[in-house]
Amino acid sequence: MKLNRTATAVVAGSAAIALVLAGCSTDDSTDATASSAATSTAADGTEAESSAAVTFQEAYIKEKPADKGMTGIFGVLKNSTDEDIDLTGFTVEGLKEGTTFEQHATEDGKMFKIEGGHTIPAGGEFELAPGGAHLMIMDNDEAMEPGQQYTIVLNFSDGSTLTQEIEVRVQPAGEEDYGEDGELSAPGHADPDAGVDDEHAGH
Repeated sequence: MKLNRTATAVVAGSAAIALVLAGCSTDDSTDATASSAATSTAADGTEAESSAAVTFQEAYIKEKPADKGMTGIFGVLKNSTDEDIDLTGFTVEGLKEGTTFEQHATEDGKMFKIEGGHTIPAGGEFELAPGGAHLMIMDNDEAMEPGQQYTIVLNFSDGSTLTQEIEVRVQPAGEEDYGEDGELSAPGHADPDAGVDDEHAGH
């Protein structure tokens, strides 16, 4: 009888340990599942952003001192869809109130605002380059120094929005520059005093 009571106690103790271990295992499994789900959600968010219909590659803002009221934004817009998409507007966050944002083209040395926005062709790309089409930050008297980071928000005709960080860089020598009053000046361009659109005068 004494042996039987000992055996029963051992069996009961083993069962209790098994239940505790099972409980720990369940908790660990639940935590692992929750962690996996969170990781999956984060990964999905990153993937969704990186697989957007339009991406903005090699993007940067040209540096400027505070006494120049405007500067350009350059890069390559790539469209992964089978339909043309227009860039309907954009903003750069963190700049002072009153700053304006415009889309520009250049023709015969004249820089001018376009209506309707730049078009990124289906399955293709649209380059925003010095001396050509580009985006403009205007009416701004803040210094934008190399290495600073800003957030640009691009709005497209398909209803989508692209938000990403963009860096301020020094413009390579010999490329487009904006004069003291913001006029376009670059090798091969017409005299800005003789040909820049009136709407740029005084900027």
